[in-house]
Amino acid sequence: MRIFYTSLILLNLICFADEDLEHVLNHNTYQPNYFSMLFGLAFVIALIYLTGIMYKKLTQIKIDNSPKDKYSIELVSATSLGQNKNLYVVKTDNKYSLIGATQNNISYLRDLGEEEIKDDTENEGE
Repeated sequence: MRIFYTSLILLNLICFADEDLEHVLNHNTYQPNYFSMLFGLAFVIALIYLTGIMYKKLTQIKIDNSPKDKYSIELVSATSLGQNKNLYVVKTDNKYSLIGATQNNISYLRDLGEEEIKDDTENEGE
């Protein structure tokens, strides 16, 4: 009995929906406004173009990290001694220092002097 009532209700909805659909399709007076569509398209293209120009300008800006002041610090070399254990050669005020670092501690080990540090490969040729 439920199936009969359900199918009757669905048949009734389909008939009324068909009449409403015909009425809407026959009386549709919408005309697309081509000017507004073209203006919107041109606006979107202009936004894309301007975004590209801004991106190009922003990527040309470079941050200068070179040491210019008297008290600059420069990392010359780093060597890993194991997990979370490292040795660093650091240049400060034209002096080289050896620093040890672990996960919980940083220690000043020794002063290496003011001279340039040479590679071992340069010393082997002599």
